[in-house]
Amino acid sequence: MTRNTIEEQAEGASTMEIDIPQVVSITDPQAIRALAHDARLIVLDELFASQTTRTATELASLCALTPSAMSYHLRALEKYGYVIRAASEGDARERRWRAAGERLELNTQIDSTNAKTAYLNVQLNAFRTRLNAEVQRREAEAKAGITPDPDRPPMLTSGLVFLSEEKQREFNRRMLDLVYEYEATATAEERSIDSRRMFYLISLLPEYQTSGERTT
Repeated sequence: MTRNTIEEQAEGASTMEIDIPQVVSITDPQAIRALAHDARLIVLDELFASQTTRTATELASLCALTPSAMSYHLRALEKYGYVIRAASEGDARERRWRAAGERLELNTQIDSTNAKTAYLNVQLNAFRTRLNAEVQRREAEAKAGITPDPDRPPMLTSGLVFLSEEKQREFNRRMLDLVYEYEATATAEERSIDSRRMFYLISLLPEYQTSGERTT
């Protein structure tokens, strides 16, 4: 899971003696503001999800940028601890990069509303762009008389469920367990730069009653 989400930092989280830290916790508002760029979010998605190395050229191909422009963004992400330089592979003519850990958490306790809002806006705008592109793609298929696969995933699903606190915890766990399961079973070939990607956006928002509203 890319997990470049805004999450509460768990208290008393255990640490592990490993070369690559499992969790990269971002606490600097400037580091959050550094994510306010579509290309940098794509890089984080790619590196944290694939858990493998990529070159600036490979990452640039995902963002319609030049390798030199991508190198600039990679150095900026390196500055704030999101990515690290990996050991050279192959002919070693181009630097390889990897995620600085397995999971990226942006601490919601940071007292910088502007930084978090900027991050959320870029995330939502990027997903809106993907949704609009999918709408156009499906309209073109319909005009061409192409019948969609009956199991084709929906572009967007929203709704409301009624959950007690206990059921809410179970709902969260089962949903994330499914995502983690498919991430863990992805093969090296499926994680390659030429593999097919499926983007998702998950947000569970509880309803909060304001003072004076009926509670029974």
